[in-house]
Amino acid sequence: MSGFDFDNFSDGDWDQNEEMAWNEHDWQRYLKNNEREIADFLNHYHKLKHEPDHLDTIARKMGWDHEDWSPGDFQDEPGYYGDGEEPERARKEAETESDIDPYTIHKHPVFIVTHGLYQHLFKCWELFTIQNQRTLNPVAVGRYSASLHAGEINAIMAISALDMGDYTLAVCHLKNSLAAVNHTFALLQKLQLKNVRVLRLYQAEASRTLFDLREVWLRVMNDCREEERRGRDGE
Repeated sequence: MSGFDFDNFSDGDWDQNEEMAWNEHDWQRYLKNNEREIADFLNHYHKLKHEPDHLDTIARKMGWDHEDWSPGDFQDEPGYYGDGEEPERARKEAETESDIDPYTIHKHPVFIVTHGLYQHLFKCWELFTIQNQRTLNPVAVGRYSASLHAGEINAIMAISALDMGDYTLAVCHLKNSLAAVNHTFALLQKLQLKNVRVLRLYQAEASRTLFDLREVWLRVMNDCREEERRGRDGE
């Protein structure tokens, strides 16, 4: 993720698809493929989250270059589509479809990581609240959920700013995301539950994921500022 090649993810990628007219079916397929890519990321994350440098390891497995986290052909990994003739046909169809797919922020690796990790956070929180709904403070539940949402929406806005090439705006949104994550950490520590063991397990899992989000965003912020510096030096 360090040294992110922003030029690989700009609105210029739309130029080659100006005349492409997709219907609802095309876009639904596109979104389902994106959901599968996010699920693939989460599958790697659940297996490797306890390992050192797991984010970079996952990036390589996803086919993203270590330097720029550009989308790659991670579908070429053995077993991604399964074994036999049908999976092989699916692989070839996916390759053909990817050749004509437009670029949107759905393909941006930082979007996949951010949205994927927030999916995990919200799912864990949902299960935790369902299991402990009789003892959790409803006000605390609402505030914690709102802080998660604030972190994600600002991160998505930051990725959109990256796509427009506005790195300063991206940094500002990511600073808001980091503030939201810090608020989430504070609320996380204030949660109270009679079953202390269950509470500690949830706090540990949520904290690990929040730290990973913060690491991703700090790297992107550093790259944004470096791009801004290069732009000023080139004037």
